[in-house]
Amino acid sequence: MPLPAKLQEIVDDFASMTREEKLETLLAYSETFPPLPDRLKERFEQMEDVPECMTPVRVLAERDEVGGLVYHFDIPPQSPTVRGLASLLANGLNGSQPEEIIAVPADFYLPMRLEEAITQQRITGFIGVLAHMKHIALEAMQGG
Repeated sequence: MPLPAKLQEIVDDFASMTREEKLETLLAYSETFPPLPDRLKERFEQMEDVPECMTPVRVLAERDEVGGLVYHFDIPPQSPTVRGLASLLANGLNGSQPEEIIAVPADFYLPMRLEEAITQQRITGFIGVLAHMKHIALEAMQGG
């Protein structure tokens, strides 16, 4: 199964970037990272923790009007790289059906050559965020 179109576009863009462009783009994603909506702050305890990240990361998804998932994150503002990576995933996957999200391979990011711009520790956290997004998608498919 191919990647969702928006995610494939992001992968393709990053694949052609220099190290500096990757860093600048992650920072841009971080700057457009939306705050957790007020209506979800009361559901903070229901958000899934991402222990693979050194930075405290929590994620939650809601269904949109056509059954796609829209992810929301709680990540401290002083963690721009992590916020940028989460924003990249949200931009690439928000609105996708749970089946499409679950089908994203764990190594989809390899063509992006992120290791040129960020540490392996950050990449491990990025993979962890995706794993938790996929877990939430699986729960949504099972009616949870």
